[in-house]
Amino acid sequence: MKIAVIGSGAMGSLFGGRLAETGHTVMLFDIFEEHVKRINQQGLIIQDAADGKERTVQPRATTDPMEAAGYDIYILFVKSTATEAAGRQFVKIVGPDAVVITLQNGYGNEEILRKIFGPGRTAAGVTSQGATFLGPGKIRHAGKGPTHLCMSDRKNEKLTAFVEALEKAGFEAHVEENIQDLIWSKLVINVGINALTAVTGVENGRLLDFEGTKAVMKDLVDEVLQVVQAKGITLTYSDAFQMTMDVAKKTAANRSSMLQDFDKGRKTEIDFINGAVVREAENLGIGVPVNKTMTHLVKMMEAREVKI
Repeated sequence: MKIAVIGSGAMGSLFGGRLAETGHTVMLFDIFEEHVKRINQQGLIIQDAADGKERTVQPRATTDPMEAAGYDIYILFVKSTATEAAGRQFVKIVGPDAVVITLQNGYGNEEILRKIFGPGRTAAGVTSQGATFLGPGKIRHAGKGPTHLCMSDRKNEKLTAFVEALEKAGFEAHVEENIQDLIWSKLVINVGINALTAVTGVENGRLLDFEGTKAVMKDLVDEVLQVVQAKGITLTYSDAFQMTMDVAKKTAANRSSMLQDFDKGRKTEIDFINGAVVREAENLGIGVPVNKTMTHLVKMMEAREVKI
C-alpha cells in the first residue's frame, strides 16, 4: 500500500514511520526542510517513552507535494488552521480511488475535506496515540491508544486494507459506523483544557490547583454538553467534567498544543475547538458565553503574539 502523510510532525512521523517499518511505501510530506532532510539522510528515529529504546525507520520525506501523486491513502496531520490550504494543494494529485483521512484534533476538518474531495474520498478518524517531536528526524512515541475511522459516505469497506495495515504496524484500529460520538468525546476534553491553559500560561495539571480555573473549566464543559445533547451525540463517558479533570491530572506536566502554539508565536486551533462549539451552538440557538469569551480572548492573544 502507498501511504502519504501530510503534515509530518510528531504524530504524522509516528504513523508514517511505523507503517514504513512494516513494508509499506510511505511518503512524509512537511514544510520543515531540516526535518525532511534529516529523515532522508539518516532515517527517522522513534524513541519509546516507556523504556527509552530507539529504533530507526526509513520512510521517504519531501517538501514537494507532487512526489506524493498516485498514492492510495493520504493521512492529514497538519494543524486544523491549514486543513483547507493542504486540501487545495493536494486535490490535484489525489486519484479518484484514493482516500483522504483526517486524524487531526478539533471539529470541522472532515467537513472541509468533504467539500474538497467529496464524501467518497474522505474519512474521519480519532486517535489516542501520543507523540512528541524531539527535533529534526526524531520523535518520541509518548502514549498508546486506539484509532477509530469512518468513511464520510459510510462505505467503510474502502478502509479495510488500511485498518489491516495499521494493525500490522502495531496500532489498535477500528472501523466505526458513527465516528461523531468519538470525535465529540475528545473535543469536550480539549474544550475544557486547551484554551484555558493557553490564556493562563500553565501546564494542564495546574488548572486543578486553583478554584477559579476549575470553575471556568466546568463552565466550558457544561456549555459544550448542551450542544452535545442537542445534536444527539452520545459521549463515551458518563461524567464529562470528571473525565476532563482526570485527563488534566494524567497529563499534568504537559503544555497543551494551544499553549505550545503561543510559546512559538503560531496561530492556534481555537476555531476548531472552542470556536467550533460556538458555531454549532449558534446554529442550534444555544448560548455558550464562556466558550465565546474564551475564543475571543485566544484570538486577541494571537493577534498580539503571532510571529508567523
